[in-house]
Amino acid sequence: MADKPENIAEILFNNRQIFLKYNQNNLNRIQQPLFHMDRNVFTIIPRLLHINQEGLPGYVKGDTPCGIHHFQLSQRIQLAAETLFPDTVFRGNEEVDPFIHTVLIMGSCGSIAQSRKSDLDYTLLVNKHSVSPERLGLFKQKLNLIEKWAWDEFNLEVHFFINDIQEVKNNIFGESDTESTGSAQAKLLKEEMYRTAVITAGKLPFWWVVPLKTDDDKYENYLSLLTSRQTLLDPNEFVDIGNVDDISQGEFFGGSIWALIKSFKAPFKTLLKMGLLEEYMFGNTRFNLLCHEIKKKVFGGTLYDDIDTYIAMYERVERFFKEHKDENALDALKTSFVLKVGTKVTGEELVKGSPDPRKRTLINMYNSWDWEPEKLESVNSYFNWQMLDKVALGNRINKILMASYKNISEANRASGEESLISERDTHLLGRKLFSFYRPSQNKVENLFALVDGETGEKELTFMLHRVNPKDKGEWYLIRGKTLAFLEHIPKEQILKKASSLQFLVAFACFNSLFRKDTVLLLRAEQQSIKDHDLKFLLEDLSSFMSQVSVASIPNEDLLSHARLRQLFMIVDFGHPIPREVIIGGLQDCKTAKEYADFMNKKLERISSTTAIYLTSWGELFCKTYVGANSMNRCLAELRPMTPNWEIDEDEFFKFFVPGSRKEKIDFSWLSRYIIKTLTFKKGKAARRVESADPKPHPTAQKPSEPDALDVEEARSRSSSA
Repeated sequence: MADKPENIAEILFNNRQIFLKYNQNNLNRIQQPLFHMDRNVFTIIPRLLHINQEGLPGYVKGDTPCGIHHFQLSQRIQLAAETLFPDTVFRGNEEVDPFIHTVLIMGSCGSIAQSRKSDLDYTLLVNKHSVSPERLGLFKQKLNLIEKWAWDEFNLEVHFFINDIQEVKNNIFGESDTESTGSAQAKLLKEEMYRTAVITAGKLPFWWVVPLKTDDDKYENYLSLLTSRQTLLDPNEFVDIGNVDDISQGEFFGGSIWALIKSFKAPFKTLLKMGLLEEYMFGNTRFNLLCHEIKKKVFGGTLYDDIDTYIAMYERVERFFKEHKDENALDALKTSFVLKVGTKVTGEELVKGSPDPRKRTLINMYNSWDWEPEKLESVNSYFNWQMLDKVALGNRINKILMASYKNISEANRASGEESLISERDTHLLGRKLFSFYRPSQNKVENLFALVDGETGEKELTFMLHRVNPKDKGEWYLIRGKTLAFLEHIPKEQILKKASSLQFLVAFACFNSLFRKDTVLLLRAEQQSIKDHDLKFLLEDLSSFMSQVSVASIPNEDLLSHARLRQLFMIVDFGHPIPREVIIGGLQDCKTAKEYADFMNKKLERISSTTAIYLTSWGELFCKTYVGANSMNRCLAELRPMTPNWEIDEDEFFKFFVPGSRKEKIDFSWLSRYIIKTLTFKKGKAARRVESADPKPHPTAQKPSEPDALDVEEARSRSSSA
């Protein structure tokens, strides 16, 4: 009976009415935690997408695609426009050929995990083939300008992701890149889209109005009724991006790899998502995915304010952890949830309650965990934790993620079902994992990639420890200021041990341990780098070079040789700097022989050269060359990795000479020599460098084939590290 056209027509119509009310409720929930001006930005964005008007954010000269199907200029949008652009007269809602079918926000917006400054991630559903590549390029420029305006004016992160309607229907979400998941998620991403989507303008996804337990055949049948106008609905009001009744087991493996990549940026959120993948892998998913659970609540009469997509995900993962994980993993899951949500509940509120409805929801959850107020207060103070405590939590989460990945990988292999992730995307994502996990000589560890939030230290001690005065000794980076002997310093205060001070400097900057107000103590004698040098050195390096997000490494870089992206050199002439280095200038050289003599006399006085360099694969290395010809030996190793295209010297290179800041010495000759030696084509470099028999650096080798970057190997290496 339910499948008769007249019955289906009534069901579809009623479901549409219910979804519109649910969606409006979510639109209101998104605005509640936003700052006042951010609410106006959120409100005006559909209007900026709908028109291409000079003087407004997003204007691009030319035949720029714009327009949203069924866009309506509401009073709220008009008020936002008057507030944000009081001197601008918006053009009327003129006739346009709408390019955008749907504007939706997906993710944590509208849920308990949305904070005042959560990113606004918009997905724009379009027909890419309806415009030329040139016009599509103009449209992308328009989106970039709106993103820039929101950030520059309001410090609000807005991101637009363009998806072709037919490709989404076919579960194609583009090539894996900085944000797109390529073939790694496919239907998983569609499931999340349906589960969390809030429509801000445009057409409604047809999936949201079809009945529960609609399989693919029924979905196509209902769609046919809609398009042939055998229902009470206007077919132009809906967008068809396909059905989700189940997800193939072959998709979870790719999803788990992608989750590992995302964990470097958001470990707390990723633990929940990886847990959901594992629950899906080993559970019954047909008509039982989270999107179905949310849809059942919406159509089943649950109060809209009681439907929270983030809490629903947590509760599902929590049930799975209780059945299949230990208490340590369950505690890490709860801790991650508390740290991820945007609303902080105090220990006092846990006992006495709160009038805030968001807090009341969380209080009920936390009380069901039997958490003591002291436990909650401890988690709430995460950003004041000692660094090593943050790292310990990050490592706990990482081990759980790796165990989940292993379980999914083995189950996928045992099922015999082919993984849906493409070989190319496996290769790309595997390369990203390797840039983090791969051990390599002189590599600076990216230890704090799994730590959310501030990592800067108030005080740091750099100490040289020698058992015998004649020994080279070892360097220690210590949390806080201390004059104690090494054996009296608590182990938890020692952040890093290394063979050189330069390596500890690179480590402190790369992991953001140093900040401008950090108080430093240098405990070493007879060193060229003095106290004032150390401060300048750390400031120079930290402002020039920073940690790279593994997830954001461009594909073209991963598929090419590893190249130098940035180079920072520490050139040590000893203390004090010899007179031969200080006197004279390049302007005094009249002939090639005079120039060669000038350079050789100065280069011979270099006692050590340190290269701290970031590669296009996101890896940082620090290597010190000591003794005769150290500069040219260093440059000879780096030359094969130097990009063969024109570089921006200011962004690519910087150097530091201990003692030079105090005496204000001109070292422009040194900078010129280094850059020319690195970038001159073979046969034109300085003779002494050319004779140094340069050998390719290990990271400059040709990338391995995909099977050599198997993710399982990355996992095993990380476990043994």
